[in-house]
This record gives sequence, C-alpha cells and structure tokens, in this order.
Amino acid sequence: MFNNNKRIISYMFFLSGLLLVFLANVLYGDLKLNTSYAINEEQGSEVIISGQESKKEKVKINLSFIGDSLLASFKGETYHENFQDLLETHDYKYPFSKVIDIFKKDDFTIANGENVFTDNNLTPILKNHDPAYWYYTRSRFANVYKESSIEVVSIMNNHTTDYGDRGYQDTIQALTKAEVLIGGEKPLVLEKNGLKIGLICTNLFHEFQANNVNKKINDLKKNVDFLIVYFHGGQEYQYQPTENIKKYSRSFVDNGADLVIGCHTHLLGPIEVYKNKTIVYSLGSFLFGGTTSLVNRTIIYQVSLEFDLKTKDYQQDTNIIPCYLYSSKTGYEKWLPSVILDENEKQMVIDFMNNKRKTPL
Repeated sequence: MFNNNKRIISYMFFLSGLLLVFLANVLYGDLKLNTSYAINEEQGSEVIISGQESKKEKVKINLSFIGDSLLASFKGETYHENFQDLLETHDYKYPFSKVIDIFKKDDFTIANGENVFTDNNLTPILKNHDPAYWYYTRSRFANVYKESSIEVVSIMNNHTTDYGDRGYQDTIQALTKAEVLIGGEKPLVLEKNGLKIGLICTNLFHEFQANNVNKKINDLKKNVDFLIVYFHGGQEYQYQPTENIKKYSRSFVDNGADLVIGCHTHLLGPIEVYKNKTIVYSLGSFLFGGTTSLVNRTIIYQVSLEFDLKTKDYQQDTNIIPCYLYSSKTGYEKWLPSVILDENEKQMVIDFMNNKRKTPL
C-alpha cells in the first residue's frame, strides 16, 4: 500500500512538472501570445486592438482610407433635417451605416476628421478669407467614429482649429475618450503581430510643412516596416494636383515613404506611381455635414499588405471602392455615403483615378 501511494504521488509531481513547462512556453517561448496593438504617440498611450494566438512567418494587414469627414453643421446650428439634427435623432452608427460593413472587415480605417468636438461655448477664430466657415459639434459625437469601426482620425486640417486652441484640445479629449487613435503632430505606429506601419498625418500648404514631414520620415522609417504619409492640402475644387503638391508628395517617396495619400480639395484626385510607390493625390470628401453641394463622387481606398517577417519583403494589393457622398437629395440620407452599384458609374470613377478620364463623372 505504501509503495502504491508513493507511485501515485510521484506521478502527480510528474504531471505538475509538465504543466509548468507548458505554461512557461506559452508565456515566454514559441507559444507566446502575439497581441495586436496601436501606439498613439500624440497621447503617449497604448490601445489594445485585437489579439492573435499564432506566431506566423507572414502577416497580413488591411487598411481602408477615406477623405474629409465633417461630423458637424455650420457653427453647430440645429434645424429640421440638417446634419446636426441627424446626429441628435439617430444612433452613432447611422452616419456611416451604408459603409460600416466594409470598415468592420479591415484592421484599421483611417479618416480625416474636419471639425471641432466641444461642449464649451467657444468663440470662433477670425479668418482672413470670404466665404469662411466654422464647424463644431458636441463631444459625445466623436463616438460616431468608434461605433463605425473607424479607428484612426487625423486632426491635421484647416477646421480643427476653428475654435482656437481650446477647441483643438477639446477635440483631442473627445476622440481620446471615444478610444479613437489621433493622427496629430506626432506620427502613429500601427502594429499587428509584430508588423509596424508608420503613419504621418500633416497639413500640406507650405514648403516648411513638407520639410517637416521629410524630417519625420527620416526619423521614423528605420523603426517601421511600411511608412504612409496622409496629407491635407492642395487646391480646392480642382481634380488635378498642383505642381507644389506633386513636388512635395514625390519628395516624401524620395525620402522613404511607401505610400502617400491626400485629401482637402473636395474632389477626387488621380493616382500616380512614382518610383514604384503609389501617390493618391486626393480621396475627395467622404461625409461632409456642412453641405450637400459637393460633387457626389468619392472612394474608399484600400491597401492590403502581406509581409514576410523574416525578410521584410511584402506584397501590396489595392482596391478602389467608388462611393456617393450623398445617398439621396432629401431627408437625413442627404449625407449618408454609400457604395456605387451602377457598373458604368463605378468604372468612370476607377478610370479617372487611373488617369484614363479627366473627371470621374
């Protein structure tokens, strides 16, 4: 009896030892859990996005880019069936409801957020041009981005300062509270399973801004696997990029950017392949609550990257999804962007982006 008990105790110690070895491998060895996360250097914080349980030699990341998104009305005004009224009377998912399923399928959706979020009664800044516009909405509506699976919002544009520095800081606080990553003065690093994507967001109206971007590229490129510049600049209501925008964009590629994407002009701009890198000169506006008079064509620009983590070689696939800015001419759907289903209209947009047409219409 004593010998039997001794054998049982020895067997139990053996099983316990195996369990400890397994746990050690999970925590510290080849079975280590690879957690996906994104670093927001603007706030110096780390935001958990998702987790993966397998260590892979190849990693795929899917990105979607949209242009100007203005979730506000002129000076925050509310009246029947204007955009502010839409926000007040619908849930957070409604403004992007016709495209949200696309955004849910990627790893990161990146937008340019062109309005102030604030709950304070602020005075608009003076502007030296006419006409001039100011846009703000309440802080809680920053949740529209989160609930619509838009993970990254650039605040580098000409409207997030409409209500001065206080409005700018309120906007940062609102987006942070909504758990949205902010593309601000400091670059972002988006990471998935050890793959690092650098994202530099910027205004691009002057040469000093381009020089600043090139300095950021030089500082960042050695620490990331793929580097994107997402700029806000160019001449409004022109389909073709200005010579300065072309010069600045190409300089970004010369200095190490792998992809350059622009917005601000309210119109789509064509794609250029420069030194085997892609420059998308304008995504146009995407959801613009301030008006319904913009040209009713925009796109979702998608990039799929598959990296070999050992060699750092990658394969890049792109996809253009032509969209309307407005789903109808009346009611709340005036502002809902939606995918174009008509094959001829879709092809005109794609042909324009690929320099085969002068306009997308």
